[in-house]
Amino acid sequence: MSRPSKTNVPEAALRWSIQRAGIEFGLTSQTLRKSLAKTSATPDTDGLFSTRQIIAAIYGALHQEKLATQKQLTRKYEIANAIAEASVLDRVELTRVFAVIADAISNRVMTCNELPRSAREDILRDLATWPLVLEDVAHAQTRLPRGNGKRQEDDKSES
Repeated sequence: MSRPSKTNVPEAALRWSIQRAGIEFGLTSQTLRKSLAKTSATPDTDGLFSTRQIIAAIYGALHQEKLATQKQLTRKYEIANAIAEASVLDRVELTRVFAVIADAISNRVMTCNELPRSAREDILRDLATWPLVLEDVAHAQTRLPRGNGKRQEDDKSES
């Protein structure tokens, strides 16, 4: 037969008045009252609150905050690893390099007299689509919301 341990906690569920809980947890009654109101805690018929209600009002959902922090850290490490593995390219730098290449090709095409004018125009038109293609690829790779899946230029032209 087990021996009962000494305790001052009643066998029935422990209930707290705002004043007594404030003293026990080192808060003013007004601060605790505001915290309980934020969590929409309702007292029982005697105007008392459960320990769970008091703890939730004071400390909030700390475990949920910890989980959210861990998710953000995981995302940060995934991005850092992708960069370290060179599976992520710097979009600004890539755009700059493509612009230099496109300028060089454009200059060569314009100075080449052996190409007919229509062929030169076709090549220059194809070169002009590179930034759009790069933007489409970047848009397809991102998980960030960007409206209805359209480029910003498309949105502006529709309005």
